[in-house]
Amino acid sequence: MSKLLSLPSVLGALIVSAMTFTLIGCSNSVPREPVDLASLEVPEQWQSASSSPSANRSATVRHPLEQSQQTRWIYQFNDLSLVELVQTALEKNPSLLAKAAQVKQSEQSVKIAGASVYPSLDLTASTRRVESSNVSTTTNSLSLEARYELDLWGKLSAQEQQANYTYAATKTSFAGATLDLSADVASAWYRLILQQELLLLSQQREDTLSNALSVVQQAYQRGLKTAIDLNSAQAALQQERANIAQQKQTLTEQVRVLQQLLGRYPDGNTQLAKGLQLPVLPDFKTKTLPSELISRQPILQTAWLTLLAADASMAMANKARFPSLVLSASVDQNIDWNLIASLTQPLFNAGKLAAAEVQAGAKVQQLEKEYLQKLFAAFAEVENALMSETSLQHRYQLAEENLNNARQTTAIQLSQYQLGQIELNQLLSSQKTMIDSQASLLELQHQRLQNRIRLYKALGGQFSNSSEREQSETL
Repeated sequence: MSKLLSLPSVLGALIVSAMTFTLIGCSNSVPREPVDLASLEVPEQWQSASSSPSANRSATVRHPLEQSQQTRWIYQFNDLSLVELVQTALEKNPSLLAKAAQVKQSEQSVKIAGASVYPSLDLTASTRRVESSNVSTTTNSLSLEARYELDLWGKLSAQEQQANYTYAATKTSFAGATLDLSADVASAWYRLILQQELLLLSQQREDTLSNALSVVQQAYQRGLKTAIDLNSAQAALQQERANIAQQKQTLTEQVRVLQQLLGRYPDGNTQLAKGLQLPVLPDFKTKTLPSELISRQPILQTAWLTLLAADASMAMANKARFPSLVLSASVDQNIDWNLIASLTQPLFNAGKLAAAEVQAGAKVQQLEKEYLQKLFAAFAEVENALMSETSLQHRYQLAEENLNNARQTTAIQLSQYQLGQIELNQLLSSQKTMIDSQASLLELQHQRLQNRIRLYKALGGQFSNSSEREQSETL
């Protein structure tokens, strides 16, 4: 039997409904424009250090959806071991792999949301057996049903758009996690090298104090030194040995930190190559303008995309209050078919839909302010890192001069001690000053490395020339 619903009445009702909502006012989704940095008084150049833009460089604001490479900056350190460690971490770090799985989930959400704008087709097969008065009846049926919701107001399109923006935000969040992980690996690696170099300095001082104790013991046996001198020499040696034990523990802890980042069991055991040294940093000059940071920094990209997704969600909440028109058709094995058009208009829901729309609008306002806060925080991070770059470089130069002076003083006093012109304590004090100056220089070199890592991270990753760009393609 055929059942055909007369459509003119349905279409007439639809037209009346559309005219009604047109008069009331239909909220359309307007594409969000990138933030106007000029209105925020963002300067064209960084204030804390001079940058070197090319002659034809434009300060035009680029859209924050653009992607940037997140790991090429590690080639700036000319450290093959660091490159290998970062590659291992990107492949095996559990947190990053979890982020990658989250990206896959979000990608499937896009497909799910996109499917709603297309018709659905279902095939249903059923069998029914009825027994009555010793009579058995079996009925089999097969039907094909199609259903399609017309996207009259763009509600389904807004849903799909929201899923796409969420997916894009998840991808940029993954890019940010990649940048964070590479920075964490670099930081842990250079802390490990620093600790090993400090341990070597302490072991050198232990040897010096051990030799000094032997000299004092011999002098004490000959009556040239007092028990106080002997006890002082022994106490100095024991104190340095306790310091070495503490440094070995710290070294093992640093190894465990790095092993965790690499997705390995943190047993604290590793064979570090002898002679590892902190790399010498080249001068830093950035061509990145403040206006370009929004397209380079993953945190800002993620916040922007999340804001766009909230815009789409607000549009969905608004359009959920409009009528929905669904067409459905079915046909069975007897070629009987039905065509149904249903128009649904929410009338009373105790203010639930209106509240959802207000809630979505408030969420957009919240994300707008949070984005601006993150934007200014990103600017401040770069400015502070650039300022520290200059300050640490100056302090490093002064520390180099102090070390040279300490070495010259130690060399002079060693000659004087060999000639019997000064006491052993004076020579030991001079040697301690020299080793302390070496340790201070190492600490400052390490601080410069950590600040440089912080700066690359704040800029969203950076490379300075085409050759580094080509080399980084393997990472």
